[in-house]
Amino acid sequence: MGICLDSTVIIDFLNGRKEAVEVINKYKEKDSFFTTEINVFEVLLGVYLKKVIDETELTKSKDFFNTLDILPFDNWRGEEASVIHSSLSKSAKIIEQADIFISAIMKRNGFSRIISRNKEHFSRIEGIEVIGY
Repeated sequence: MGICLDSTVIIDFLNGRKEAVEVINKYKEKDSFFTTEINVFEVLLGVYLKKVIDETELTKSKDFFNTLDILPFDNWRGEEASVIHSSLSKSAKIIEQADIFISAIMKRNGFSRIISRNKEHFSRIEGIEVIGY
């Protein structure tokens, strides 16, 4: 079953961070990877927000995304996100909205595992298993 790559691990992997490279290498032989349209937004926003856009970094990011399945935010993902958000709000464990959207996309597509440096946020969501690094 597939594993979602969060923005943190994508950015760290593209920057050659040892821990990110190791965790991706550990799982790549036995699992497939995917990401979400939300993660594409987060990663590319970081590139485009720089005063001078680094074309090499932009190309490297886009090339990496071309190797992954990218799951969209569609077909009632908004409802799933509202269920997750309301549950977290009621338990006073709210997290960033982008992470809620990512989790909603994962859950609606039948996935439960994500590789992320942001273990604290994703572990608050029922049914999501966080592979930290």
